[in-house]
Formats: sequence, C-alpha cells, structure tokens
Amino acid sequence: MDSSGAFTTGTSPALGGAFHSRALVVLATAAVVGLLWAGKVLFVTLFFALFLSFALHPFVELLEKIRLPRALAAFVVLALLCALVTFFIVNALDQAQAFSRDWPAYERKIQGLTAQARGLFSRIEEGTRRLLSDGERTGARAVRLEEGMLDSVARVVLQVRTVFSLVLYTAAIPILAFFMLKDREKYAGALTRILRRKGGRAASDFAVNVAHVLSGYVLGELFVVLITACITTAGLLILQVPYSYVLGPLAGLCVLLPYVGVILSTTPALFVAFLGTDEPFLALKVILFYSVVQFLEGNVLTPFIVGSRVRLHPLAVLVAFLFWGILWGLPGAILAVPLTATIKVVGERFERFAPWAALLGERTPDPEPEPVEEKKEPDEKAAG
Repeated sequence: MDSSGAFTTGTSPALGGAFHSRALVVLATAAVVGLLWAGKVLFVTLFFALFLSFALHPFVELLEKIRLPRALAAFVVLALLCALVTFFIVNALDQAQAFSRDWPAYERKIQGLTAQARGLFSRIEEGTRRLLSDGERTGARAVRLEEGMLDSVARVVLQVRTVFSLVLYTAAIPILAFFMLKDREKYAGALTRILRRKGGRAASDFAVNVAHVLSGYVLGELFVVLITACITTAGLLILQVPYSYVLGPLAGLCVLLPYVGVILSTTPALFVAFLGTDEPFLALKVILFYSVVQFLEGNVLTPFIVGSRVRLHPLAVLVAFLFWGILWGLPGAILAVPLTATIKVVGERFERFAPWAALLGERTPDPEPEPVEEKKEPDEKAAG
C-alpha cells in the first residue's frame, strides 16, 4: 500500500498480459454476471446479512462495553431488531384489515370520479365503439378462461412454495448476521492471516480499512432510514392522515431505493389523503410535507450523517439501480447503492482499478487512524 492508500499487488503492468486481454476480460465479466444471476438467492441473502452485521456491529460493541458476552450481545441486538420488525408487520396487517374495511368508501369515490371522467371522454368512447364491429364484440364476450382442478391445485402449491421460500430465506438473514457478529473476530483473524500470507501487512490493513468505511456507511444509512421514518410518521399523525404507522416506515424504507423511492412512498400517502378523508386540501398538504421531508433527507440528513464516506455520482447510482434491479429484482434495487459503494471502495484502493472506480464517484477518504496509547515506562528501577 502506497502513501495515497492504494494497494498494489506487485504484479507487472506490462501490456499484453492475460489479464489485459480484452477477450478474457469480456469472458470473465460475462461469467461473473452469469454467476450472480444463477446464484441470486444465495448472494442476496448473504449480502443482506453482511450489511446487516455491518450496521449492528457498533451496537454489539456498545453492549460488550457493559461486560456482556459477545454472543449474548449479538443475540440481544438481533432480538430487538426482530421484535421491531414483528411489531411493524403486525401493525401493517392491522392497518391492512382497516383498509379492507374502508375500501367500499374508497370504491364509491373512485366510481364517482370514473363517472365524471366518462362524461369528459364520452365522445372518444363512442368513436371507439364504432370502430368495433358487432361480430368482434360478440367474439370477445365468448372468450372464457377455464381451468381444471389440477391447474388450481398446481397454482396453490406454487404459491405455498413461493411463500415458504420467502419466509425461509428471510429467516436465514438474521441467523447469518448473528454468526457474522458472534464470530467476527474469528473470521477477521483468519482473513488477516490469509491476506498477510498473500500480500503482507498492507493487504490486511487494506481489508480493515475497507470494512471500516463500509461499516460507517451502512450504519449512517440505517440512521437516515430511521429518522426519515420517524419524521414522516409524526408529520402524517399531525396531518391526521389514515394509516400513518404504515406510511411513515414505508417512507423510511423507500430511502434505500434511489429515484423511484420518492414515488413509491408518496403515491400511497397521496391516494389515502385524497380518498380517505373529506378535507379538500389534505392531498396538497401531503405533497408539500413529503417534498419537505425529501429535501431534508437529501440535503441535510444524508450529507450530515452519511457524510463523505462514500461519494457516488448520480449517474452511477442510476446505472447501478437499473443493473442490480434487472439482475436481482427488488432485492437488487435495495442493495444497488451499498453494493456499488463496496465495489467503488475496493476498486479505488487498487492502482489498476482506481481509474474505473473514479467513474463511480469521488475517492472515499481513508478513515482516521485510531489513537494508540503509549506505554509508560517506569521512571526509575528499584536498586538491588
């Protein structure tokens, strides 16, 4: 590792090497993408558990300072997190039942709005009807979808298997995170020994540096999510918007989704404010409130809490969101920013990959070294 913090492996950068062969680079890239796609369930589970362990590690260390064993501290932190998630799920289900009870009122309002819209577009509908012949309309009505008993059973089995797989892999995330937190020192020690054998002390310092940066970044994002959720919930309660205890946490979670998160969090709140109450200006108040929250999150909370730990260009975030979203779906969209930040932090510390990492954003500053306590030597040795 040189003075700039970049890690060098000592290999010759001569042109014409196998690594610099364009064909091999394309094949290697295709192989990596294929592997990520084929093992998406495994990788998504592991990465969620890894970033969760990064976020919870400071809380485990805090409990260790009060003389709690590491295994017990990890268990307590994860148990509190699972209790919080369970509370949110139970509350969301209760709010969903309330929404199902209120749905007839929403449906009547939607039908009224639809009837008004039909009056405006009646001419277009009349023109469309003339384009369709009576025979075509009769044929359209004659279409029927028939399914046998075996098809119904197969569909139910498929849904049960999907739900079971989702529950299984979701439950695996906190279990994996527990062992990552419990045996963190063991894994870190083994990794340090491997890196020191391969690349010397600079390699192990490099790994510790990267882990430190990513841990601070993930913890900062967690605080931004929690603060955004609390502010949004409190604001919706003040505005007396129904289902505030679901819409607020949803706004916090949508912070993890770049660009589309704003739409996904604002749309249901606007829908509820417009249809769930009789106040004419409540929807406008909700739009203004969400605009203020998004401004605070993007210009105050994230810069102040996350700071300059990981600096990603907006274009890089958008491309990463599309890439990981297409590759892994919604989990990939959620993991897009932390995964891209990880690639950037690792790449910019290698001289060979630093120019490519610069395309993702400005260089992440190295963490400040922890102060080392100097050992005090005895003033005088006792004679005799």
